[in-house]
Amino acid sequence: MIEYLDLTDATFEELCAHFGYTPKGRPVSTKEAASMADVHPMTFEAYRARGEGPRFFQPPGTRRIWYAEVDVLRWLASGSKLNTSEAAA
Repeated sequence: MIEYLDLTDATFEELCAHFGYTPKGRPVSTKEAASMADVHPMTFEAYRARGEGPRFFQPPGTRRIWYAEVDVLRWLASGSKLNTSEAAA
């Protein structure tokens, strides 16, 4: 029987190991976050515009968007399923 890691309460370190991600230790840009999710940056921007992506930060008076690495990894993990007919976690 295959054992699946419950990512609901996973630590940042467990999420990094699960996704094979090496932490940068700083906020990441949209381009970097999109790379983590293996999607085009414009796709990631569309997720943000529809309110479907991870939490993001925009410093006042700037156009820059930043993501916390843990938020991107938790967002990725929130879509985990065991089969195609199951709703995301």
